[in-house]
Amino acid sequence: MKKFACSTLLAVAATSLVHAEGLYVGANVSPSSDGKIQYAAGGATSQRDASGKALPFGVFAGHALTPAWALEGGYRASGGATSFDLDPGYRLRVRASAAYLAARGTWRLDEDWSLFAKAGMARSRVKFSIDGKNAPPGESAGKTGLYASVGAAYQINKDVALQLEWEHAPTVRYEGLDSTMNRLALGVRFGF
Repeated sequence: MKKFACSTLLAVAATSLVHAEGLYVGANVSPSSDGKIQYAAGGATSQRDASGKALPFGVFAGHALTPAWALEGGYRASGGATSFDLDPGYRLRVRASAAYLAARGTWRLDEDWSLFAKAGMARSRVKFSIDGKNAPPGESAGKTGLYASVGAAYQINKDVALQLEWEHAPTVRYEGLDSTMNRLALGVRFGF
């Protein structure tokens, strides 16, 4: 999936260099999630809230094939590790990321406002590590599946738009830990 996504992004970039019109790039941020974990220790189940949260971010690039349709690829990450304090002296760190390739449809409401939706494939990946004395080695897990997004955009000028979107990427499950990859993101898109 990584090779396919990279090859497609390179193809979009190469096509865009020949015809720079229609190329766009952007970035977005999301609020930190209130992660929770449950684990069994000594015959009892405990729940822990995140003790350290990261600021999720994303970057994306695309090429408008027509005014209504575009091909877009992007990457989003947790922006660092979300931490959970376990038994005294141990801390679980979780890092999540996802890369996607999607078709984007845009519906103009007027000159300034538009609605959009994206559908495609994504590869979600989560890395787990435990800090502490005699801690086990880090693990990672991934899942490929449906990527979808819906949102609204406000055109500030010809080349700059603000956008708010809800994104869904595959949930990664690993040994009782679920990492949900859904998020609300506020971003800016720059066209060329």
